[in-house]
Amino acid sequence: MDCTLRDGSYSIDFQFNKKDTKTLVNKISKAGISLVEVGHGIGLGASKKGFGIAASTDEDYCKSAAEGISKTSNWGVFCIPGIASLDDLRMTFDYDIDFVRIGTNIKDLESSKEFIQLAKKKNVKVFANFMKSYSETPKKLASAAKKSCDYGSDVVYIVDSSGGMYPDQLEKYIKEVQNENPDIDLGFHGHNNLGMGMANSLISIKNGVKY
Repeated sequence: MDCTLRDGSYSIDFQFNKKDTKTLVNKISKAGISLVEVGHGIGLGASKKGFGIAASTDEDYCKSAAEGISKTSNWGVFCIPGIASLDDLRMTFDYDIDFVRIGTNIKDLESSKEFIQLAKKKNVKVFANFMKSYSETPKKLASAAKKSCDYGSDVVYIVDSSGGMYPDQLEKYIKEVQNENPDIDLGFHGHNNLGMGMANSLISIKNGVKY
């Protein structure tokens, strides 16, 4: 998954515009990336809620992604319940969105339930993104992962939001989730604040993380 057009937009104050999005989605997907994430860095609804005004609207980003994506790739968005509304998510269905990553802290998991269920009703793939995964124990993450999948999530992401996890720490989280939920597909979303992004990605691959 390439999230340059979403998470990467922080570095330019969310100023990717709709033209940038259409052009780069096309280039990224043609380069062989199968999943391309677009939109405001904080996700759906963020401009309206005052988290920095993006260069284009959520709807423009969705329209541009739908127009630019190649036939071999899928596009999607990020949303945090409470910043995004259910209506924000409903809007994306008009543009045949392929996936949504729903971000919550582990303790706020319940807030994702309606979003997950709404997306699944539309056959949209759901990635449950557990922001600041390190803020709870591996056991609590494993329990939350199971509950999220019971809601309908297809994939659970371990997220190193501050880029401060070391490979041996991350491995404990991966193994705990796998031990309690052997059928769950896992993802890892890393940041590179301590230069551990690549090392953590490699340890994830070694331990069977799929995304």
